[in-house]
Amino acid sequence: MAPHRPSLSVRIRAAFLLLVVCCGLLFGFLTLMFVYTVEDAFFYQQLDVEIARQQQQPAATVPADPHLQLYQSASQFPSDLALAYQQNPAESEFTGQQGRHYHLRRWLHPSQDTSLFLVTEVSQQLVVRPARQAMLTLYGVLFGIFLLVALGLGWYFARRASQPLLQLASLVQQDPLPSNFSNQFTDRETHALAQKLEESLLRLQQFAEREQHFSRDASHELRTPLAVIQSSCELLLLNPKADADTQRRLQQIATACAQMHQLIQSLLYMAREADPADGETVLLASCFTQCWQQQQQWQPRPGLRLELDMAETDALEVPAELFRLLISNLLQNIWRHSADGVVLVQACASGLTLKNPRASSGQQPYALSGFGEGIAARLANCCGMTLEHQSSATHWRSELRQQHTTPL
Repeated sequence: MAPHRPSLSVRIRAAFLLLVVCCGLLFGFLTLMFVYTVEDAFFYQQLDVEIARQQQQPAATVPADPHLQLYQSASQFPSDLALAYQQNPAESEFTGQQGRHYHLRRWLHPSQDTSLFLVTEVSQQLVVRPARQAMLTLYGVLFGIFLLVALGLGWYFARRASQPLLQLASLVQQDPLPSNFSNQFTDRETHALAQKLEESLLRLQQFAEREQHFSRDASHELRTPLAVIQSSCELLLLNPKADADTQRRLQQIATACAQMHQLIQSLLYMAREADPADGETVLLASCFTQCWQQQQQWQPRPGLRLELDMAETDALEVPAELFRLLISNLLQNIWRHSADGVVLVQACASGLTLKNPRASSGQQPYALSGFGEGIAARLANCCGMTLEHQSSATHWRSELRQQHTTPL
């Protein structure tokens, strides 16, 4: 399942929206804090001015401002202020009943040893609190307007940022690619990206063309001399005058040519197959028998026998040519690196198992000669199978496990 990848355009719009919401909330909070602080500072300034005036008098007197009240002790407070003061005497601002609001200063007059209290009830002088609802309404309207503007700007900039990338993605999907497509982009960053991508795609295209030329040339230039060598060896082997040593060496050359031809055929086939080949119904018993007889013709080994543990109708839905190359590869390596005995091939629900006698304790299932394990693994993968090897004291065991194919 492909992972979910968020859209760049959506992320840009979300970033704009988040920025406006955070800035709006921060601005509103700071605005309310500012107006409340300024209003409270005005009331405290009134109290401080009156206290300064009182301290210049020989004795504490009635305040000149009618909104200010002087109390000798907390017991003289109004009932709602006295209750709030008892609950938290360290505060200087209290909320009373019926909308009353108090500001208080505790101070000392030079003529007295006890503290005095200067109190102002400011419910009729408040400006911010009565206008708070109107302020919040105005702020909400402005916030909504700025939010719509931010969404519009976010959509515009998201489109400007993502449109060149979408255009670039659409261009690179065209076949063939337009030449110099990077010049279509005016933004410096997008142009640099398109230019690097154009250079990379051009190098890949040149590499693919070189691979195609090599495959086409190798298909003819390599197989033709091998066919000449192999046919010449077969003609020389028919000469009854050749001695045994010459016959043996000619047989080695013919076997090497046949193996080389099979190797070249496998490499060229895999190089041509960009996509997995279509599956065909391959009868396993017939395929193994034909490949075994081919190995016997190339290099006879009477001491090595084939035993098939499968029904005549057992089959696989695989690319036929690739599967035959794979089986020939496995049998060829078994042929070269197996002791005399029985090669057992079994068909099971998970795939195929090839078991052959072990030639020596230190030998690997795939030596450097022959096809090699890398090519065999690639052939198996092209057939929708995986190749695994296991060893024991007396046998090698090669397993072909299916990935997507199923026995018929």
